[in-house]
Amino acid sequence: MSAQTVIGIDVSRDWLDGFCLPGKQRFRCQNSPDGHARLLEILQGMPDDLKVGFEATGGQEWALWRLLVSRGINAVQLPLDVSRFSSGQEVLMPLLLQKRVG
Repeated sequence: MSAQTVIGIDVSRDWLDGFCLPGKQRFRCQNSPDGHARLLEILQGMPDDLKVGFEATGGQEWALWRLLVSRGINAVQLPLDVSRFSSGQEVLMPLLLQKRVG
């Protein structure tokens, strides 16, 4: 059985800081249309059962969320501080694995 691929993204006004499990890959993209396109390129190389979670950041996350969902990516907004996840701490993985879109 292969491990679930999970990405936590810390969303700020200017940046998307991500951390991927189980590979422990880090990435940083601008929180802009160009950065969102770059993020989609990164995600295309990941397994189809990918789950993406990000924190609520005062509306900075809405464009990203709409884009991911429109591309069929299982993306969920988390009420916790995802920055701990993007910093490499795996504390949010169980919560993200339980969340579902819609």
